[in-house]
Amino acid sequence: MKALGFEAPYWLGRKFSFEAIPPIKVWAECLHAGTLKLKSGFHEAPVTFQDSCNFIRNAGMFQQSRDLMSVVAMDFREMHPHGNATYCCGNGGGQGLMPEYKQAKIAALKAKADCIRATGAKMVVVACHNCEDGIHETCKNYELDAKVELFSAFLAEAVVLPEAV
Repeated sequence: MKALGFEAPYWLGRKFSFEAIPPIKVWAECLHAGTLKLKSGFHEAPVTFQDSCNFIRNAGMFQQSRDLMSVVAMDFREMHPHGNATYCCGNGGGQGLMPEYKQAKIAALKAKADCIRATGAKMVVVACHNCEDGIHETCKNYELDAKVELFSAFLAEAVVLPEAV
C-alpha cells in the first residue's frame, strides 16, 4: 500500500490510472454495502488495535478500522494514545532491519508496551506486516500476554460464508 499508493506516484512524477485501495477500505465498504457478513462478537477475548502509520493514519482509515473492530470484537479496548497520536510499532522506516539499534529500539518500545499492557488486551490487531513484527517483538521483550494478529486474518475468521447453492 505504501509503495504503490503513496511513494510510487511521488517518485515517478505521475499518478496511476487506478487507485491503490487500502484493504481496510474494501472490508468496510463491503460490510456497509451488505456484501460482507461478519459474526458479531466473534472474538471474545479483550482486543486492542495498533494504528499503523500507512495503512491507518496516512490512508485515513481510522474510523473504518473501528467500525470493523466494533462488529467482530466483543471487548475492544482502545489504546491511549491512539489514532494520529499513537506510538510507533517500532518497525517504521525499516527499523526492524537495523540490528545496530536493537537495544535502543527495545528501550524506546517500553512506552508502546505500557500502552498495550494498560488495555489488558489478550490480542493486538495490526494492519501491516511491519507492525506485526514490531508489536510481536514488543510483546516478547516486555512479557506481554497478548497474541498479535493481522487485521485481515482477524476479520477473515469472523466472515459468514453464504450457503452453498
